[in-house]
Amino acid sequence: MERLTLIGVSQRRGGSAALRAWNAWLQSHPHLPPEVEERVTLLTCNRSELILALAEGASLEPLRARLIPPHLPRGYAFAGEAALEHLARVAASLDSVNPGEGQIMQQVRQAFEAAREAGTVGPITAFAFQQALRIGKRVRREVALAPARTSLFSLARPVLEDLLPRPARVAVVGVGKMGTLAARSLAALEGVELWLVNRSLGKAQALAEALGARAMGLEVFLERPPSLDALVAATPVAGLFGFSFFRQQPRLRAVVDLGLPPNVVPEAVGKARLLDLDYLERLGNERRARLQADLARAEAIVLQEVEGVVAEWAERSIGPAIARMRELYRLTLRELVGERVEPELLERLAHRFAHLPAKGLRGLLRQHGVEAALAFLQEAGLLEVERD
Repeated sequence: MERLTLIGVSQRRGGSAALRAWNAWLQSHPHLPPEVEERVTLLTCNRSELILALAEGASLEPLRARLIPPHLPRGYAFAGEAALEHLARVAASLDSVNPGEGQIMQQVRQAFEAAREAGTVGPITAFAFQQALRIGKRVRREVALAPARTSLFSLARPVLEDLLPRPARVAVVGVGKMGTLAARSLAALEGVELWLVNRSLGKAQALAEALGARAMGLEVFLERPPSLDALVAATPVAGLFGFSFFRQQPRLRAVVDLGLPPNVVPEAVGKARLLDLDYLERLGNERRARLQADLARAEAIVLQEVEGVVAEWAERSIGPAIARMRELYRLTLRELVGERVEPELLERLAHRFAHLPAKGLRGLLRQHGVEAALAFLQEAGLLEVERD
C-alpha cells in the first residue's frame, strides 16, 4: 500500500489558475518515468490528479520533483494510506466544491475504467479505486449531504433564479454531463424559455425534446444568438464567449461559467453578473459551513473504512508467508513421520501447528504495522514477501 501515491491540485486546494495549469499539462499526456508502474488520471472541472503505483524502492518526493514542470504550482501529494483516504474522500464528494454532488463518483469510476482500457491499471490502483468507490457509496447511503442530481450548477441556481425576470430566456451551451444537469435544473423553473446549444446539434435536439426546450447548433448560435437573459456555459473551449458575443446581449443579467478552461472572457461580460468557478467556490464554502455536522459523520465513516482497508491490504501482504509456514510444517512432519500418517491428518496437523504463529504474526501486524511483520518474516526465513 505504501507504493500508492497521488499528486494533483483541486479548485478548493489551489484555486482556478492552478487547476487550469495542471489540467492543460495532464491533457498533454506527459511522459512518466519508468518507476511509475500504474497510472490513473482524474480530470474534472474541480480537480486534476494523478493516482500512481510506484516501483519497489521508489519514493514520492524525488519523483514529484522530476515529474512536475517548474512552471506548474506544486500542488499536493499523498502516499500510502493518506493517498487512499484522499481518493475515498473524493469519491464520497467530501472534497468537492459542492459537498455531496453526485457527479464526482461517476467521474472517478470513468477515470478508472478509461485507465483500465488503456492498460495502465494494476493490482494496487485497482484495489484503491474499488475500495474508494465502495466507501463513497456507503457515505452517500448513510449521510444525506445533498439531494439527488445535486451538481456544481446547484450552487449557482438560487442566485440565477433571483436575477432572472419572468418570463426569461436562458441558453445552456454544452450538453455534456455538466450542461445536461444544468439544463434539467433550469427546465424545472416556471417562466423560463430554455435554449440548448451544442456543437453536435443532434445531441442538443434529443435533450431539448425531452425537456420541452429549443435546440441550436453552436456555430449558428455564435453568429446569430437569440436575445438572452442568462447564459450557462459548460464546454471545454477557452474564451468561447468574448466581446463580440456580449455586445449582442444588451439585456443579459447573469452568466454562469462552468467550463474548464473558462469559457467566458470576464472583462467582456459587462454589467451582467458573472458566476465563475471562483464565485461558486465561495458559495460552496458557505454551504460546507452549514453542513459541518453531516460532514463530520461522513469523515468518520471514511476514516473507519480506510483503517479496515489498510488492515485488509496488510493481511494480504503476509498471506503468502502464512501459506509458506504451513508448507514448511507439512514438509517437516512428513520427514518425521513418513508414510505412517495419512495425508489428510498430516494436512490438519500442519495447519494446527501453524495456527498459533500465524495468529501471533497477525497480531504483530495490527499492533506494529507491516514493517515489523516483514522484519519477523525476513529473520525467520519463511518467505520473501512481495511488498505493495
